Parts: sequence; structure tokens; C-alpha cells
Amino acid sequence: MKLTYVHTAAVPSLAANAVQVAKMCAAFQGEGVETTLVQPMGAGGTSSEIAVHFGLNTVFHGQKAPVLPIPGRELLFGVWAALRHRMNNGDVIYSRSASVGAAAVFVGQRFALEMHVPPSALRPKVARRLGRIIASPHFVGIVAISYRLKAELERVYPALNGRVFVAHDGAEVPGKVAPVQLAGAFRVGYVGQLYPGKGMEIIEALLPLCPWASFHIVGGSAIDVANWKERTSGYGNIIFHGHVRHVDTGGYLEGMDVVLAPYLRVVRGVGGGTQNLADWMSPLKIFEYLARGKAVVATDLPVLREVLRDEENALLCAPENIDDWARALTRLKDDDILRRQIALEGRNDFLSRYTWQQRALAILDFISKN
Repeated sequence: MKLTYVHTAAVPSLAANAVQVAKMCAAFQGEGVETTLVQPMGAGGTSSEIAVHFGLNTVFHGQKAPVLPIPGRELLFGVWAALRHRMNNGDVIYSRSASVGAAAVFVGQRFALEMHVPPSALRPKVARRLGRIIASPHFVGIVAISYRLKAELERVYPALNGRVFVAHDGAEVPGKVAPVQLAGAFRVGYVGQLYPGKGMEIIEALLPLCPWASFHIVGGSAIDVANWKERTSGYGNIIFHGHVRHVDTGGYLEGMDVVLAPYLRVVRGVGGGTQNLADWMSPLKIFEYLARGKAVVATDLPVLREVLRDEENALLCAPENIDDWARALTRLKDDDILRRQIALEGRNDFLSRYTWQQRALAILDFISKN
């Protein structure tokens, strides 16, 4: 099979979508699929640079396509990529962009769409393009990152019934790395962006309640880190490590005793858009935490319960009740057996169903059957 993954943003970048796209391209290539990542000209890195940045063992192919500063540029970008795909006798185009998909089916190429947001998050013209994709004979299907998103897609587009496949996000089986030596006797970690609703609000409230813990924050833009440093400057038990390359986050995770996924009920993504990601998301950090065998304390959200089970592979807390979070951290600090049991259960769950390779195989099987 020849698969062209068309992504409309730069890889690598600070955004989590860059991590996910790079890892999936490597996973597809690792399964014997000739995979080409097409991204905008003048952005991102070469295939070898992407492999180094993300610590990939498998290198896929790379191409750049022009993005003109005119209306409809994403659609034209998709047309260029689809024509190159056809010239190379490709089998399927895969993307997270409905505009790319509209271009692909217009050119007569098989297309599979991965969606991370519901139809209501799409601009009206993009939603119309999605409708045209669904009606096309070249449409393969949609890969949704959660069952809640699948249900919403099928509610809005009844024609999608039976054509939406759920594939939660994942992580790669990590190799051994030396732990970063982090300060503190009990080290509570967070790895990820610092956008509104991602959880710094909960961590800030925990600082005075858990003075015996040191909180280590890995990630975030320079502006976000500076803002949160100022907001928490009165506390001595929080350390901001700033943005680090994704390949280097494993060492930080190894140095942590407990890790947090402290989402609020409203989560904003890149640019602080209006869409609430908390209803549909499948956060990369959850799977990377599980992969490293860390005890997870996470927000009790319906979409996260598709992966996490309270008192089994995580401790789940209501985002409104900070005392719940403090009690969970205290339990894990005082009970080594509980901490190890939760970490082991999470690691076993990850190995059995959430590796990138397993995700790639499942998606390829879905594509081949449609």
C-alpha cells in the first residue's frame, strides 16, 4: 500500500498534533506501508530531521507543497498533494483536514479522514466540504479519536453509520532512558501545553494544599510559562522546565513519582478556540504516562473514562473539588503498593491496546475493508 498523509501544519512544531502525525506516519511506514508526509512548503523539517526530533526508529518519506496566500489555499494545497499522490500511483490519502479530503475526492483519489473535533467545530464551508466527502464514491471512512465523537458524527451525518472507526490516540513502547534528576522528595509531574483548561488552574490550587510535593511542569510556550511563573511566584514547590523536545520528555517522566492530567470541564486548544475539546479528546499525555508506567491522577470526564478506570489504572477526580486531588496525591504518597498497582495496570493496558503500531494496524485494516 502507498499512503499519503497530508497535514496542513508544520511538523515538528509545539503543537501536539505534530507529535501525533509524526508518530502515525512512522507507524504506518513500520507496517510496510510506503508512507509520504506532505506538509506546507517553508514549514517543518525533512524526514530525517523529523525522525531525530521525535526519536523515531522508522523514517518515512517527505514532500512539501505550496500554500498560496489566497482564499481557498488549504483546498489548493490539497489539490496539489492529491495530484502528486495520483502521479505516484498512491492507494489512499489520509488527513485530518476536510478541505484536503474535498480536494482528494475531487481529483478521484481514495480518502480517509481522521477527526478530533465534532462537525459543529468546523466552519460552514468546511462542513459543506465534509458533506461532499461523505457522499463521494472515493470516501473510505472517518477515524474518530473517541466513542463520544463517533456518536456525534453519526448523529449529525446519518450516512456515516457504520463508516466511523474509533482509534484512541496512543504512544510508542518507550525504551529505557536515564531519569532526569528532579528536585523534591515526592515529585508530581505534568507534561504538556499550558492552554486554558489543560490543568494549570488545578495545579496552582494544589500548591498550598500539598507543600510536601514538588510540582514539575514540562512544556508550554515561553509566554505561557512566563505567565504561570508569575501567577505561582509565591510558592516554592513548583518548577517550570519549559519546552523540551518530545524525544527528551521520557527522561522527565522517569524522574516523576506521580503524573497529572488535570483537565477542566472546558479545554481550549491552540489559539484558544471556542470549541470545548473536553467533550471529545483523546490526550496524548494520557498514553505517554501509561507507557512509562506512572501512576496517573486525572480528571473524571466521560471521554477519559473510555480509557481510564478509577482505582484501577488511574485515580479520577472531579475538577471542581481540589480536595479530591489533594487526597489522591496523599494516598499515592503514603501507599507505595497502591501507587505501583495503578502504574502496573496502566502499563499493561497500554501494551495491550494503545501502542502506535496497534493503532496503525487497526486503521490500515479499516482502510483495506472499505
